[in-house]
Amino acid sequence: MSPTRSPSIRLPRPSTAVAGLAAAAALALGADPVALALLALWCGLTLFAAHRGLAGEGPWIRIALALALAWRAPGGPAAALVLALLLEIAGARLAAWAAARTGTALPGLDLHSLILAGGRGADLLAALAFAALILWPDRLPPIASALAGLTAMGAIARASLAVAVMRGVRDET
Repeated sequence: MSPTRSPSIRLPRPSTAVAGLAAAAALALGADPVALALLALWCGLTLFAAHRGLAGEGPWIRIALALALAWRAPGGPAAALVLALLLEIAGARLAAWAAARTGTALPGLDLHSLILAGGRGADLLAALAFAALILWPDRLPPIASALAGLTAMGAIARASLAVAVMRGVRDET
């Protein structure tokens, strides 16, 4: 019997992480033009990394952006987005744990996007949503709530995937 390795925590790539974290800092400080430019840079670096086939970042930069939004505009929608992202991380860890425990490969383990769409969809959609929040601050509640809802649905889909993996393995034995 081979030892089961626990899934490692995937940290952001340095180049995209710097752009994403700088965008979060600019968002928190209210430097809107700088935040927009850094969000565009983050999107470009994300697309470049996806084109080169590099592993994704996961929700870490989106959490930094959501925390910056919560700092700048505290309230229900920003808090819901932060909680949805934490739920997404928990769902991803649960799915990875279930797959590691059962020795089953998940379909496309690099699933850190909204509603399990795969690839860099979540990061790009988050960047567009944060850009929309900067450009139209009066629309913050519906935009942040929609992003939180999509993120929560993706987290629930991940948890459902983990349960399906566990049941499938259990039913095969």
